[in-house]
Amino acid sequence: MNRESGFAELLAPHVGGEVADRLVLYAELLERWAGKHSLVSFVDRKELVERHILEALAAEPCLGRTGRLLDVGSGAGLPGVPLLAARPEWGGVFLEPRQKRWAFLRLVIRELGLKARADRTRYQELPPGESWDLLTIRAVGGYDELLPWARARLAPGGEVLLWTTDEEERGLRGDARWRVLSSPLPGLDRGRLIRLQPCFT
Repeated sequence: MNRESGFAELLAPHVGGEVADRLVLYAELLERWAGKHSLVSFVDRKELVERHILEALAAEPCLGRTGRLLDVGSGAGLPGVPLLAARPEWGGVFLEPRQKRWAFLRLVIRELGLKARADRTRYQELPPGESWDLLTIRAVGGYDELLPWARARLAPGGEVLLWTTDEEERGLRGDARWRVLSSPLPGLDRGRLIRLQPCFT
């Protein structure tokens, strides 16, 4: 998978080797599909890499050596695809009810060789029985309903990751059910990466 493009140069300072190859291929697929299917908004390749792919990778240090990830409302695969591309030992499921985006995710899984599947469903309709080390949620909203559902799906020691705003972070800090850890997203003044860890006392 040795490809040369502007994406390779943009990613080079941040990732290398096979991870970079997978992310370049993902960026190329996004660029090819985005215009036709309204997958994700960006004005140029730099914005696609910095605002979307690198923003997703901000959560990579939260992933242990191996585990299972559930990406809720996956859309174009952000943040789940970059995270599984960077951590191929991890498996995952992308939840996406819209047909064109679900079809895109299936293509990405196949082309990048990810240990993942795409389920064409809303999170409320996901059958019970599976638990997850990490739930990732970006640009979904509706936390009053979503977070209690997510908490019940976590494996022991699992946590929820949110890509959200400063204002939403302040609201989450008032919820005694969660320990809230927060950090700024890289290179941007517009958001926070929030780690939610269940409290049991």
